[in-house]
Amino acid sequence: MVGNKTWLRFTRENAEEAPEIQGIYEICSLSPSGKKLWRLGKVPNLRKRLVTRLTEPPPPDNCYFRYYEAGVSRDIDELAGKLFDSYIERSGDAWEG
Repeated sequence: MVGNKTWLRFTRENAEEAPEIQGIYEICSLSPSGKKLWRLGKVPNLRKRLVTRLTEPPPPDNCYFRYYEAGVSRDIDELAGKLFDSYIERSGDAWEG
């Protein structure tokens, strides 16, 4: 699950293409010093949260995002745990559960 998903530029157009289902998302900013996690969360509606994150609060410059769908047959807590664990050593308080 974690690691093979395509990163998309964090724009309204791309956020509005996300499905309206539960899932996990991550938003990172890119700078000359590398990639920095800005937000990571599990939500009941990916599209709604991603569109909201475009303005509340405003994201840093040069952001990219990716998401993982967690339909009824998937355990969203297990998926979120795996993604969170992949960041635990590198991130601060970006988790939104």
